[in-house]
Amino acid sequence: MHFATFTTASILALASSALAGKAAVKNNCPQDVYLTITRQDQSHTQQKLAANGGYYSEQLQGQGNSYGLTKNTDYYSPNTAKLIWGASDSAGVVYYSLNNVDGNPFDGQSVSLTGNQPNCPAVTSVDGSTKACSDANDFTLTVC
Repeated sequence: MHFATFTTASILALASSALAGKAAVKNNCPQDVYLTITRQDQSHTQQKLAANGGYYSEQLQGQGNSYGLTKNTDYYSPNTAKLIWGASDSAGVVYYSLNNVDGNPFDGQSVSLTGNQPNCPAVTSVDGSTKACSDANDFTLTVC
């Protein structure tokens, strides 16, 4: 009986993770940009997204996900303009917003956060308002 319970729980966990959407960032700008990902526990990673098509994608899971884009590597400097996409997945719903901090690194350039499901509101202006959508949605933040 314990094996059956464990097996059922494992299958359910795999099924729910298979339904979770993705978070992707695409750089269409003519210069490299830097993606800094910060988690709820404040752990972070940074990587360069190459000019004209650099791309990053991961499974969107958990709360407190922050995807920050800058035009230099000094993300934590108050002198560095940042575009921040915040996303939290809770009980089958992803809550998300776009904000600028310390300036707008993409001033005069296009920014859009879109999903692959028609019922998920796109964000095409950085206004900080929070939107919500099913966590089965695949999101893409595109700059330039």
